Amino acid sequence: MTWIDWTIVGLYVATAIGIGAWFTRKASKGTSDFFVAGRSLGWFVAGTSIVATTFAADTPVFVAGMTRTTGISANWFWWSVLIGQVATATIFARLWRRTEVLTDVEFVKFRYGTGSITTALRIFKSFFQGIGVNCVVMAAVTLAMVKITTVLLGIEPEHTWIVLLVLASVGLLYSAMSGLYGVVYTDIVQFCLAMAGSIGLAVIAYIDASSGEGMMAKLTNATEFKPELLHFFPRFDEVSWPLFTFVIYIMMLWWASAPGKGYSVQRLLATKSERDAKLAFLWYAFLHYVLRPWPWIVVGLLSLIYFPTVEDAETVFPLMIDHFLPVGLKGIMVAAMLAAFMSTIDTHLNWGASYIVNDVYEPYINPNASPRHYVWTARFAMVFIMIAAIIATTLISSILGAFMFLGVFFAGIGTVMIARWFWWRVNAFTELVAIIATIIIASATLILIPDITLEDETINKFGLRVLITTFAVMAIWIPVAFLTEKEPSEAAITFHEKMRIGGIGWNNISKIPAEVTTGLYEWVLVMALLLCILLGTGKLLFHEWLTGGILIGFAVLLFIPFLSILKRARNS
Repeated sequence: MTWIDWTIVGLYVATAIGIGAWFTRKASKGTSDFFVAGRSLGWFVAGTSIVATTFAADTPVFVAGMTRTTGISANWFWWSVLIGQVATATIFARLWRRTEVLTDVEFVKFRYGTGSITTALRIFKSFFQGIGVNCVVMAAVTLAMVKITTVLLGIEPEHTWIVLLVLASVGLLYSAMSGLYGVVYTDIVQFCLAMAGSIGLAVIAYIDASSGEGMMAKLTNATEFKPELLHFFPRFDEVSWPLFTFVIYIMMLWWASAPGKGYSVQRLLATKSERDAKLAFLWYAFLHYVLRPWPWIVVGLLSLIYFPTVEDAETVFPLMIDHFLPVGLKGIMVAAMLAAFMSTIDTHLNWGASYIVNDVYEPYINPNASPRHYVWTARFAMVFIMIAAIIATTLISSILGAFMFLGVFFAGIGTVMIARWFWWRVNAFTELVAIIATIIIASATLILIPDITLEDETINKFGLRVLITTFAVMAIWIPVAFLTEKEPSEAAITFHEKMRIGGIGWNNISKIPAEVTTGLYEWVLVMALLLCILLGTGKLLFHEWLTGGILIGFAVLLFIPFLSILKRARNS
């Protein structure tokens, strides 16, 4: 790192603080401004902000490391979520915006009405998601930053806490000043930096590896290279754990992501209209699954050439940055990693505080305070969440392990999260039972079905844990729904009258056509388009010209009907 690189980093930090200061007065008007930016975001800002937040410091680190050790097919762990997130874009985004709630937890009251069970569910979810889940995610991000700063800045791991504390404090400062306004606009700067650095790193490494005898020859001669690392899918001609896990990814893992949750829903609620909400998530899906993946995957695989042996695969991304990037571009990449860290921290602080204030403090503790009082309470809540996250960091040892833990949990509750939109029998008690059952069953599977290592090969039981948790929880909450809801409640009727979703699940209230019919067609079309581009690009990168060309050709054909989807969205 030279003075030029440090100057770039300093400019980003100053820009983030400046954006926070600029929006401070606007964000201080009340919770609507502080948590959902006064519902003023256009689709481009909202969608870019979502993808910037998912580009945390840990993301390229664990994707590159996972690809190096397990292969391209391991990325179905997150590629499969495309199925659910396209459903969010085509079916649920407009519905979320129509609710006009402030958080996805407030939806509990909107859907189920008032009552002691609703209150218990709302408070439980606020603390579980706002503090528990947030702390796990922020701890994983912090762990990634430890690895990045150790390699790039030459700082010993035991001293990195000083750097991370400074960065986290900056993120806390501007997000506390400006609320979601500051978060989303710094996200745009962060995403541009991050993609410039990632693409630049991948291109430089790819060109260098392609010299001489060629990239594929160098890669196949690498010490730790195995042919299956280049496979896009596990082998289908034999029964194996990788194949079983892949099937679970495709068939089930995406269920929890389909209706949307957390900070992504927060961005949808902050958009100007239902139209902007839909376009925002389509834009996010394109950036997330088409633009972002291959730079990280390429860097992870090519690291086998330049770093044949490493003790920790999750260090290869920063090692490749340090090895390849010249002065200036290295500063951009380091700034991007620091920015990615702060982007995730600021989002989770604002999002977590929205639960504590909007769903606990304001309705149940101090319901008659001024708007500015709630904003200041949110700022204090953000400090508390930051402290809790720092403590959680000491308990997380693996980035991928942290995300797999959350994957099992959210897969368990995915079915009830979808059903509550489309079936009048789902009630607050049903959802509460599903969450409690998920916590118990998911924890039991982690203890009773651990991963095992045989002859230097790790057998990952993640798919089995997801399968057992999902169906066990379904077997509990569905009978509970039948037993506890004999007739449509007033809350269900009110919800249906406002949302007008329709379909067989609401026939006991009103037999109107299902609004989601068009969304289902769009869901399939957009999924096919994105998967063709995603897989076609990868095939071309690794010299499978015929297959790659066919996939890109299909993508071109699918783009024609996709234009009509965009036209309908713009005109709606």
